[in-house]
Amino acid sequence: MDEIIENLKDRPEGPPLILIVPEQATFQTELALVDHPDVGGTIRAQVLSFRRLAWRVMQERGGTARQPIDEVGKKLLLHKLLHKRKGDLRFYRSVYEQTGFVDRLNDLFAEWRRYCVTGESLREHVDRYDDFLGSKKQLLRDKMRDLQLIYGAFEHEISLRYLDGEGTLSKLAEELGQSSLIRDAQIWIDGFHGFTPQELMVVKELFEHGDRTTVSLCVNRPYYAGETPDELDLFHPTARTMVQLQELVDALGAGPAETVTVKPVLPPRFAASPMLAHLESSFEQRIGRYGSPYLPAGPGEREQLSLYAAVNRRAEAEGVAREMTRLAREQGVRWRDMAVMVRNMADYEDLLETAFTDYGIPHFFDQKRTVLHHPLAEFIRSALETVLHNWGYDAVFRCVKTDLLLPWNGDADDRAKTLTEQRSAMDRLENYVLSYGIQGNRWTDGRPWTHRSRASLEDEEKAANEAEELYLQEIQQTREWVAEPLLRFQKNLKRAKTVQSRTQALYELLEDVHAPERLEQWYAEAAEGGRPEKAREHSQIWGSLMDLLDQLVELMGEEEISAELYGELLETGLESIKLGLVPPALDQVLVGSMDRTRSMKIRYAFILGVSDGVIPASPTEDGVLAEAERELLLQTGLPMADGNRRRLLDESFLIYSSLAVPSVRLSLSYPLADEEGKSLLPSELIRQVKGLFPELREIQWMGEPSPLMSAEEQLSYMQNPSRAMSYLGVQLKQWMRGAAIGDLWWGTYNYFAGEPEWRGSMNRLVQGLLYANREDKLPRETSRLLYGRHLRASVSRMERYVACPFAHFLTHGLKLKERRVFHLEAPDIGQLFHGALNLFVRGLQEDKVDWASLSTEETYRRTSDVVDRLAPRLQGEILLSSKRYRYISHKLKQVVGKAAVMLGEHAKRSRFAPVGLEIDFGPGGMLPSLTFQLDNGCTMEIIGRIDRVDQAQGDSGLLLRVIDYKSSPTALDLSSVYYGLSLQMLTYLDVILTHAPQWLGMSATPAGVLYFHVHNPLLQFTNGMTVQDVEKELRKRYKMKGLLMADPEIVKMMDSDLAGAAGHSQLVPAALSKDGGFYKSSSVASEEQWDTLRGFVRDRIRDIGTEITEGRVDITPYRTGNKTACQHCSYKAVCQFDPALDGNEPKHLAKIGRERVWAELTRKETGSGKEEQDR
Repeated sequence: MDEIIENLKDRPEGPPLILIVPEQATFQTELALVDHPDVGGTIRAQVLSFRRLAWRVMQERGGTARQPIDEVGKKLLLHKLLHKRKGDLRFYRSVYEQTGFVDRLNDLFAEWRRYCVTGESLREHVDRYDDFLGSKKQLLRDKMRDLQLIYGAFEHEISLRYLDGEGTLSKLAEELGQSSLIRDAQIWIDGFHGFTPQELMVVKELFEHGDRTTVSLCVNRPYYAGETPDELDLFHPTARTMVQLQELVDALGAGPAETVTVKPVLPPRFAASPMLAHLESSFEQRIGRYGSPYLPAGPGEREQLSLYAAVNRRAEAEGVAREMTRLAREQGVRWRDMAVMVRNMADYEDLLETAFTDYGIPHFFDQKRTVLHHPLAEFIRSALETVLHNWGYDAVFRCVKTDLLLPWNGDADDRAKTLTEQRSAMDRLENYVLSYGIQGNRWTDGRPWTHRSRASLEDEEKAANEAEELYLQEIQQTREWVAEPLLRFQKNLKRAKTVQSRTQALYELLEDVHAPERLEQWYAEAAEGGRPEKAREHSQIWGSLMDLLDQLVELMGEEEISAELYGELLETGLESIKLGLVPPALDQVLVGSMDRTRSMKIRYAFILGVSDGVIPASPTEDGVLAEAERELLLQTGLPMADGNRRRLLDESFLIYSSLAVPSVRLSLSYPLADEEGKSLLPSELIRQVKGLFPELREIQWMGEPSPLMSAEEQLSYMQNPSRAMSYLGVQLKQWMRGAAIGDLWWGTYNYFAGEPEWRGSMNRLVQGLLYANREDKLPRETSRLLYGRHLRASVSRMERYVACPFAHFLTHGLKLKERRVFHLEAPDIGQLFHGALNLFVRGLQEDKVDWASLSTEETYRRTSDVVDRLAPRLQGEILLSSKRYRYISHKLKQVVGKAAVMLGEHAKRSRFAPVGLEIDFGPGGMLPSLTFQLDNGCTMEIIGRIDRVDQAQGDSGLLLRVIDYKSSPTALDLSSVYYGLSLQMLTYLDVILTHAPQWLGMSATPAGVLYFHVHNPLLQFTNGMTVQDVEKELRKRYKMKGLLMADPEIVKMMDSDLAGAAGHSQLVPAALSKDGGFYKSSSVASEEQWDTLRGFVRDRIRDIGTEITEGRVDITPYRTGNKTACQHCSYKAVCQFDPALDGNEPKHLAKIGRERVWAELTRKETGSGKEEQDR
């Protein structure tokens, strides 16, 4: 660089001055050149890479007839060849389509081409490889034969029609002798540690035809032709390169090359940093000895080298951000003078991005970026998946989430306003599609979507009201936004046969959705929003995509392939596109990997992750060839890159090069643990540095400041206001728990509280610290707005309130709803069972058929017909949507049929008969509601629907019982009744008893409440069982549970088998003793106890209604044993209930026995004072 600058100063115009550097270093090198005060600008000096030099020479010489092909194109070509030759493959026939295989294969073939391996030479070496293996290891023989076959075809295609990066260098070597560009040029080659055979061919031509060519290498001494550098030499990579160059010069017959050794006692770049100079000069003696220890002269010198141990990688990233901020603020260091280097970028990229963003540090990651995350690439992939795989939910809405299917609006001012509305419309469409399971041809058949939810399966569908019509119209319009462009694409893709026509169909889709215009708009928005890297992504991806499509057409344009294979090729191409972004600004921190980043004029370097196994890096076998296979090929004489052993030894030179990057200060850091808390060991490099600098003090980087730190150490965390406030929150939390905190933090608190800019954030922080996950009562006005003065509610709503008042508030106050998904769940099955059995019984009544006389076959036929009628009404025809669901529908018919048969058995042996089915009570219902006057002046109306009411005429008059169909085993637990968790059946009984005179013309006596379990039980047969035994066992499985009137005569009316004999009923939960009484296991209650229950339930409902209208919304889910209200709650993310938090205590409900329940109910009985207010 200095020589070029001197030449420019002496002669601004003249023959070219060409500096050749590695591809990734061209921008930084060119910037350093033009940034020099003595240069400013120049047209004489040029910074080029080998490939850029090749294009310049070919432009001058007229180029080539072959079509340029890049890495993406080569991978597409490989995919095509693999698919074409798959029948000839032995080893790779079943694995070539695996993700990443084409990438690894392309890397291997590129290496072979860089090392001038031809298809013919590879065949010869594979034959020798076979000799090495002998008759053993047939799999390895097949593998190498496959590679030879594919590589031969690949190299033939490339050499015949295309010009790739490797071919470009060969072409450059051929043309350099005729190029006027280098004929009189002075050439410098810098920044390389080694050259491939292709690059050496180019260097040879530069030596021969350039006016003067200088190669700079980092070595410890001169090396000459014929020498063999020690394989343990630190400078082995560059020493071997110098030997190759000397031999190249000898081969040209130009005599020995002039060798200039630049080795001052103190390198100029380390003139102000003697510690770094000592580290650089002593690092060569790294194995077993350290050279002389260095003792810094003073505090200023000690800052030249720093060593940090962080508790984890996150603390390490934040520690670097704090230190950089301190340097920028206190010492005026420019961001561009600082760099971060890591060995494995994946370990730190996200952590550094977060930390630098939090601290407001401008930064640039020096790496190529995949485009798969970009909306345009995702749109193409998901659009192809949509049309090729039957319009599945995931694929369609991956398209939608890219925003490319939103209606195009070029007006930027209007777009911001409509974008939110359009996204909301898409969200509603997604909810609709999820709710009704829409996929496949239901997107494309053109028929309007008219699905609407039903209150009950038995209800006939009603005409949509105005609100529903508007909603369906919006859904239809939004559907067209999505379906129309994709449907056009599907039709075009189906008509297309060749790669060119399929590519044309894809291009028309992109134009259809205004992809170029949207990218321009996204670019402008990102640029205006201060996101230059994102803006550059938007600006580059269209060109990269068009290059991909052009290469697809060039490679396979007239070939006819399936749409599926076309999709695979496109996927391969998109995976291969990498965007090489240049830094969007000059003053920013460079973040790069140790093996890639080449940076000049870095004054402060931070090397992160100096851990064992990371630095030096352990070689990995992730290529096509295993290490042993590579070594065997090298033994055959096949020119290839070094194996893992040599690469591991060369890690030392990579470490040395990284340590020598900064000119003022070097910081090394390592984490003590990984993200899972597993301990990590420091690298051997840490021990070496400590040996060279015995006074070097290791500094701890904690995740947050600790009271055990000194005030100065805690102050070091205060480099950024937002992070300081975060740390302050932690300190205040500890203070609230009784710990002492220093004056520093109180001063910080006072600063934030007094600064208008931060006062609002400080107030929110304090509110957060004082926050307890509790909910106070709603103000009465709010409660009235939510519920009104007249509360209308179902009994299940009362039970939900008792289970958790906050869940009730979210459901019925805020009216939150869980997103419906097209799955058959237990409530849907229960709804089907209820509807089917009720329609079945209603049909019997309409046809005047006696249930008891109905045959089993006729029962199954009728229930099957009923299920067929109801199936299309259940959740958007879910039972008709697939073969799987049709099979489930068949099994559900069996369940309903079996239940109806057993209910028929009940009818044969019972004098009770249905008097009402699906009885609604409340406004518009068959029966009036139960109405309560509440203590706070409000009224409450209980409404609902009763599954089934049976009646019988007994000696005491009309008897009524309530039966509820359940899809799971259910019993009436008096403990749950007492706590208010099971009030439904008793309330239903109260309703029919209260209104029996108006409904049935006479008063009635309670006979009981019963649950019938609708299921299809599996019976265990044993030897000797008769048909009667089987029927008896089956009746036991269908035995109803609940609570009955403690009257033997009433029980006998429910099971005629008990009429003349004692024993246990097979139908109801009762057993009669020989003396006519009840066994203790019977679930019965006396008439007085029934009255007590009715009064208690009314009082409990009244109390619940009062609490609701008073605004109680406590987060107090009940817990009894292992059962809790939170188990199946949809609102966990809303309430954030956590028993580990202060104030988050569940409502413990102890299980109490039946006798104690009756005692408590009797004690709580309050008489009829309030009952007179209820009706």
